[in-house]
Amino acid sequence: MADSKYLVLARKWRPQQFDDVVGQEHITRTLKNAIASGRIHHAFLFIGSRGIGKTTTARVLAKALNCLESDEPTPTPCGKCSNCTSIQQGTNIDVIEIDGASNNSVDDVREIRDNVRMVPTNSRYKVYIVDEVHQLSIAAFNALLKTLEEPPPHAVFVLATTEAHKVPATIVSRCQRYDFRRVATDRIIALLKSIIERENVQASDEALFAIARAAEGGIRDAESILDELITYCEQEITFDDVFAVLGLVDWQVLHSLCEAMLDKDIARQLTLVEDVVASGKDLSQFVQEILRYFRNLLVCKTAGGEGLLHLPEEELAELRAHADRFMLTQLIRLVEQFAELTSGFDSQLAQRIALEALLIRVSKVSIDYSVDSILEKLVQLGAGGISPQGAPAGAPPGKPANPPEAAAPSTASAPAARPQRGTPKTDPGPRKPAEPVAEIEDEPAAKAAPEPEPPKEASVSAPAAECDEEPPEPPPDYFDEEYGDDLPPDEVPVRRGHAAMPMAAMQTDLPFYPTANPADARAAAADPKVAHVLEVFKGKIAEVRKDAAPQAAQD
Repeated sequence: MADSKYLVLARKWRPQQFDDVVGQEHITRTLKNAIASGRIHHAFLFIGSRGIGKTTTARVLAKALNCLESDEPTPTPCGKCSNCTSIQQGTNIDVIEIDGASNNSVDDVREIRDNVRMVPTNSRYKVYIVDEVHQLSIAAFNALLKTLEEPPPHAVFVLATTEAHKVPATIVSRCQRYDFRRVATDRIIALLKSIIERENVQASDEALFAIARAAEGGIRDAESILDELITYCEQEITFDDVFAVLGLVDWQVLHSLCEAMLDKDIARQLTLVEDVVASGKDLSQFVQEILRYFRNLLVCKTAGGEGLLHLPEEELAELRAHADRFMLTQLIRLVEQFAELTSGFDSQLAQRIALEALLIRVSKVSIDYSVDSILEKLVQLGAGGISPQGAPAGAPPGKPANPPEAAAPSTASAPAARPQRGTPKTDPGPRKPAEPVAEIEDEPAAKAAPEPEPPKEASVSAPAAECDEEPPEPPPDYFDEEYGDDLPPDEVPVRRGHAAMPMAAMQTDLPFYPTANPADARAAAADPKVAHVLEVFKGKIAEVRKDAAPQAAQD
């Protein structure tokens, strides 16, 4: 027969002293100092999420105020006197615990206001602990204002809530506010170890860490999960048992999904989603796990993860390896996109389709044209280079189109090849020779020219002040006479300042646009730095401007 006196772990190991409360030292220290100095306030407001010690601290405070082993309130109640034991069991008539959700009317508050005037029966103070006080109605809050502001000297109110924004400011201003914090993972693990030792149960460190992570900072949640696992495993709790009982997704699945996203393997990503759904896992929980995983990647990318992510060392190492393969803007965008998938879906099917669509979209977009990503690339290029896949600054850049060792001799130092005036231009192709261009006579060059024309050197990064002057246009018939009227429409030349280019040439995969001089553009593209910029930004050369360098006068 089952033991009728069995208590769940959360009640069995409830803290009985201020020092036993885990992770709330900033509150317990203040309360102990207040009791020791006699500065006991008449109203306290405890704020915090579920299962982190609000009601437990209120009970310890009630015992400290009414312990019979001391002639006055003590910060260390004995836990053995009749008042301490009755408060611990919830049977003390002078410590009244009220559920705000079911006692939220004006009549309930009126009853409190009438009874608070009566002196305690066996205690120094009459303590009212109102849990979930935010669920009181507005009229009930208004009825409580006067009593809460000027209660009898023997009355103490402790109001506890998980939603502080729903408590009127008039109530908050009449109380001492204490904000309870979520408990750190390592503190929860230490508490669980002490409990399993006293319960004579074995558990691996990985299993305890998984329990603490699933509790999300709540002590009661961690103890409830441990209680369930003890029943499931009897004597030894393993890592796989935690995932089996809680329905969590294995971390290796998240690593595999991340690798598939980096490799743009859509089939593998969809297969992983299908496996998670087929195994009966909650898809909403899976999306939240993905969001948490990419949040951890973002922390590793920006802050390293030490001290911020309470994870095993091997887990941190794998997260850092994956984070290095993402650009910062990619991780920020992925976190935002996965956050949008955590809510707003009426069915699991809709959420699954949205998740799969997001994974496909992320994998199919090969080039990121957002302003943030372009700015990041520019910053990293200035810091030492960046590979097209988003490697960090300082990493070896992608192989340029023409490496320095294999590049042909640069023609940048020679004058740009262009048709010279006074020289007939012939067609080197197999087409029918066209009539030569009408020869244009230049004026005789004077030996004492005012300013000789300086040589032009090819340069992509020419100063703006030296690039304003445009070269003169040739005569209107300079290019027109080379081609006859019998050319097909796609061969009709297009004038580009100093050269004519057939329309068919505009459709090639050359590294420059028709607006650029071919010879100058090819010379510029041969530069490794220019080739690297073209490769990273998937662009083409639109124009090549030239620096004007001084030249000695020729005889």
